[in-house]
Amino acid sequence: MQISYATADLKHCCLNRDVAEQRFGRTYADRLVTELADAEAFENVQEWYEILGGNVTINDDDSFEVAIGLRYTATFVSVDQNVVMTGAGRIDWASVEFVKLTAISEVP
Repeated sequence: MQISYATADLKHCCLNRDVAEQRFGRTYADRLVTELADAEAFENVQEWYEILGGNVTINDDDSFEVAIGLRYTATFVSVDQNVVMTGAGRIDWASVEFVKLTAISEVP
């Protein structure tokens, strides 16, 4: 699976542990960097979901959120040109190999 980033700033934050630590603190920075590295080891999003268990939420707009500890969520969208849709009109996540990280948000 490959991850792209919505902004250069977001990419810099996620790929540089020191920057992530300044923004989110050591614990969350480590979790974020590790989670993204782990995600890229999978062939597709469905495989990643299976490992995440209850730490993923699929939204009505077909974006999905991954919990980064209890304080943050990372929001992703499919940017895969070969995405397959289910009969219900939803994304078949097993067909998605390319996602974009659009935001990291603090949980309210």
